[in-house]
Amino acid sequence: MEIRQIDLPIVGKATLSGGSEVYHLQTPHAAVIRLEILINAGRLKETQPLVSRAAAAMLKDGSMHYSREEISRIADETGGSISINAGLEYASIQLYCLEEHIDTMLHLIRDMLVNPLYSNKGLKRYIQKKKNQLLQDLSINEILAYRKLTEMLFGPRHPYGYNSTRAMYDNIDPTVLEEFHQTHYKTGNMQLYLCCRKPEFIIEKLERVWRELPGGATSDLDFKLCPSEEKYAIVPAANHSQSSVRIGKRLFARDNPNFAGMYFVNTLLGGFFGSRLVHQIREKRGLTYNIYSSVETFRKDGFFIAGCETSPHRTDQVAELILLEIEKLRVGLIPEAEILLVKNYLFGFFISTLDGPLNTIEMIKVLTTEGGGLPSFYQMITEFKNMDIDRVREITGMYLKSTDMTLVKVQ
Repeated sequence: MEIRQIDLPIVGKATLSGGSEVYHLQTPHAAVIRLEILINAGRLKETQPLVSRAAAAMLKDGSMHYSREEISRIADETGGSISINAGLEYASIQLYCLEEHIDTMLHLIRDMLVNPLYSNKGLKRYIQKKKNQLLQDLSINEILAYRKLTEMLFGPRHPYGYNSTRAMYDNIDPTVLEEFHQTHYKTGNMQLYLCCRKPEFIIEKLERVWRELPGGATSDLDFKLCPSEEKYAIVPAANHSQSSVRIGKRLFARDNPNFAGMYFVNTLLGGFFGSRLVHQIREKRGLTYNIYSSVETFRKDGFFIAGCETSPHRTDQVAELILLEIEKLRVGLIPEAEILLVKNYLFGFFISTLDGPLNTIEMIKVLTTEGGGLPSFYQMITEFKNMDIDRVREITGMYLKSTDMTLVKVQ
């Protein structure tokens, strides 16, 4: 079966005061609004570790006119929800509500953006929660492996490589959070993603709110990459009944011309349930319950990772088998039927990611925030259609040489 063309739905785009772009899709029936405000105020803006995540997480802890309890009460009474997430590069405010309550909810969000209260009490509560979570994370082998691998690939002080510690949380104070918020929570650092019945009507309401927000934009700071010279590390296990294996290599951002090819190669290797790693190591040999590989992308960089959890006495064998499967790709030991299987899988996967406006707007967000842009979607589909064994061999040889890999074992 030959992969067919996939088209993105028509996506509207508007620009609010201060330069915030709004990508919008019309939902023809439901009177529910889904709005996400993405704020470029993550680790690439930090002068102190963990400040960006804390500044975002505490937005719901209270503002000048609304207490933490009032924010929750208003959301509950209107049947809406406000959730806040903070990743490595962006803070996210996601709103769901009925059309009739949009004014109330936008007023609430405006106050959270303009007048957040970073109180000592709220910060102490946040820090204690994060310390408890950190303690739990450090008891999980796969998290220990991931932390060590990213630290080795990017360096212990790089935004993509540093790991949280209790001391880092203790160094956060309300003044630092206020300064970070005032500096970076500006309209030029914001993008919006909207699904609703009447986009133009909601955009008019957003414009009235955005006129009251601080304007301007801030640049990312420059951080020096300091990857480890060592390519191998053993980390003491928190759980000795199993060990974790992670193999990785620093790659590139999504706008790299070889991203689509690398995405395909990764899918073939370990990116879905029918991949080579699953078949050879899980199903054929029964060495692990779950195994995967992934290409992680950021705005300015990215990395490849493959790994699994296995019995401690099988750690070396699994690591060798992962590298063996990569080597098979490098020399082209793959039947054409496997290439076709991955093409069909990716074709179906991308159709499912565009099923409905909510899924589609998530795809639009990925394309517009990770550097590829909307045209990169069609470039990927074209690359997938033209993929063959020679191209798989070429990409693997360029980016997945065994000698360049970093290996982390938690055992």
